[in-house]
Amino acid sequence: MTSRDWTHLPLLPSIVDRLGLIDLLRFRAVCKDWNSASFAATAEIEAIPDQEPWCLIYGGNNSECSLITESDGKHTIYIPEMNGATCLASSQGWLLLFREGSMFFFCPLSGAKIDLPGPFPHTAINDHVAVFSAPPTSKDCVVAVVSRTETETLELHMIDRGATAWTEHKLASMVPTKIQYAAHYNGGFYFFDNKSDSMVYMSIEKRELRLGKVRYMKSAKDKSIPLRFSTNSEKENMKKRLGLEDGVQVSICGTVVSCESSADKMVPYENTGVGADDAEGRQIVKAAWFQPRFHRGGHVTVEPQKKRRQPPCIRAENLRRVGKLELIQRPNLLGLRVNIATVLDSMLRRVEDTILTLTCQAQFARA
Repeated sequence: MTSRDWTHLPLLPSIVDRLGLIDLLRFRAVCKDWNSASFAATAEIEAIPDQEPWCLIYGGNNSECSLITESDGKHTIYIPEMNGATCLASSQGWLLLFREGSMFFFCPLSGAKIDLPGPFPHTAINDHVAVFSAPPTSKDCVVAVVSRTETETLELHMIDRGATAWTEHKLASMVPTKIQYAAHYNGGFYFFDNKSDSMVYMSIEKRELRLGKVRYMKSAKDKSIPLRFSTNSEKENMKKRLGLEDGVQVSICGTVVSCESSADKMVPYENTGVGADDAEGRQIVKAAWFQPRFHRGGHVTVEPQKKRRQPPCIRAENLRRVGKLELIQRPNLLGLRVNIATVLDSMLRRVEDTILTLTCQAQFARA
């Protein structure tokens, strides 16, 4: 009896469509053929509405990061793109990163990377907050980065997809002391400081920067934008999910969480952990909340090493602007050890479920 090649199972695409993101990363790390099957079957895994965002903690002197998910806990992942970078914005699974004077979009789950043209006007980042109107793959993508200058002037730099240079806009009167929320809605960018109810609005079409006030609805007839601030309890819950140790200060990049039952929730940009008075000896790290989505990158391959004594693990690596996933011998790189027997057992259970589903569909069609 000849044994079948399990790397070319005909039901692999159907199985892939039923995997979650963490399981998908495990699946892709098994072998080249399974990696190829996952890309042929899955162009993009969308975030589920009302799902809490995941958090990526980074900021050390290397590419080691901590990935915190809502259901699977905390994992360790190595992402070279995060080494020396600062996240300025997060939306729909994309991070807008600043590193060494340049900016680029990056999907932490797939390794997809898209560079922005030209150098950014500032060589250093200090309390900058950014927002973009659409994913970088969209022709409607516009990026806006806001910051304060020493002269108490608010500066906003913008760049459209297809443009080769940034444009600058300034606002000089009674600007918010610190931008804590940023969002895009209906052709405009909104920057909020909810402590003083201050708001800065930028019209994308008119390129007009204005200062405003946040007013809360008094009746259902009042016009409003479908956005809301995170509540104090939601903030505390997110801080608990970070699992911060004593003496750790975290600078967090916020995001907007899509909600079907209510207005979209804005997760704040903030510093959390120990207070400023405890600055001596504290560890400073960075974090970014993001919606768990898998955006396809360029040519992603899996290269198993010839000799390995330990179960292979997943490593996210970018080579020449191309996301690359390779099998290596170090344990717990994603906290997800890829044991072939375990993966196959899980896959067989999914095969049985898939066969049952297809059988029922065939019987229904014949009826």
